[in-house]
Amino acid sequence: MSPRPIPYQALIRRNLRRLRTKFGLRQEDLALGARARGLRWSASTVTAIEIGRRPITAGELLLLPTLLQVPLTELVSGDQDEVADVDGVLVTMAAMDQIGHGGALTELESVFFVTPPIVEMGATDAERKAAKSLSKATNSTISVRDLIATAQLLWEGRRLDEERDRRLKAIQGKGNLARRRGHITGLLQKELLEELTPPKPQEAHKAGTAKGRDGGPQVPLSTRRVKEKKR
Repeated sequence: MSPRPIPYQALIRRNLRRLRTKFGLRQEDLALGARARGLRWSASTVTAIEIGRRPITAGELLLLPTLLQVPLTELVSGDQDEVADVDGVLVTMAAMDQIGHGGALTELESVFFVTPPIVEMGATDAERKAAKSLSKATNSTISVRDLIATAQLLWEGRRLDEERDRRLKAIQGKGNLARRRGHITGLLQKELLEELTPPKPQEAHKAGTAKGRDGGPQVPLSTRRVKEKKR
């Protein structure tokens, strides 16, 4: 079976959610334990991490085993047919287990590392077509590997075909099958495009100047001066 790459952050958050649920902990419970250890976490912090809106830091990863009372390997483990994408380096689950135990990757390279071409060979026709279509839309080169990694980051480890089939099943029996499949594929490509396209400089500038220093709406300088005089 071809390896399925998954970003290591997605792997960690999947395991975090699994372990939290297994131990019957609410997000607030985990946040409370984190605050007791000095982390500035709230329930919304845990939510943001679990849905992929906030990456987990190296320091937080080192503290999580203490918070959950599990070995580090529980947080970095995955299915045997999965491959972890660690900042562009593809490693097997055997390697992640070795890392979780604090060991160095000293075995044969084929045991711990996966070369990108092997991953691309395992890509589906839909993924290849989507990568080509999105490359054209962005006027850049989006590799199948990048597309797969982005899809799994967006859809909790699911690839394009898996997410399409999941959504297709949810609306089963409503309309022509081929048309519904094409419509859903188009929506998924749109979601991938939004994730893969960086914000324009003007939009980033507007977003950065739309808030004041305290995070609230920015108050015009003239208005601030008037308020200060009234005080």
